[in-house]
Amino acid sequence: MELRLIPPVDFRIRIPILIVLLLPVVLAPNLGLGWRLVACFMPLALSGTFRITRFKGEWLHTCLYLGFVPVRRHKCKLAAIVHIGTKYGGSEPGMWTYILFGPVQWIFSWIFDYLIPAIGGPFELWVETARGREFIVWQGFHQGNFEQNLDLLRNQSGGEIRAR
Repeated sequence: MELRLIPPVDFRIRIPILIVLLLPVVLAPNLGLGWRLVACFMPLALSGTFRITRFKGEWLHTCLYLGFVPVRRHKCKLAAIVHIGTKYGGSEPGMWTYILFGPVQWIFSWIFDYLIPAIGGPFELWVETARGREFIVWQGFHQGNFEQNLDLLRNQSGGEIRAR
């Protein structure tokens, strides 16, 4: 049986968002092919960046995807996990950010929080193996998901929880 850390990556949402973000690039008049390809990078990176961590048998697999392409993979036996590192690196926007951007900031922060928590977010879960390897397995913005993932990781691996 395969278990995954939450929230699950839902392609039924990511692909339509990618299409909506690419519409202005496709419909832009007088834009050459080279500029269209360059303009496609940000929507592709925005909708296609995520991390999938799963438990498969006695193994932990994690993979970071950038633009829907796997770029960083890690794999280890669950029994080899000795420590589970937790980290909270709060990043609150300041007053000047609110004054400069106002409600637009709220809209874009919601979009970024939902689409690309794998490269941001104050909550992090790391694992350290018996050989000393350390790698991140989850990063996000929601404390509820953090706590559920921490419990799942602790129950599956038996590793000791430590603050980073």
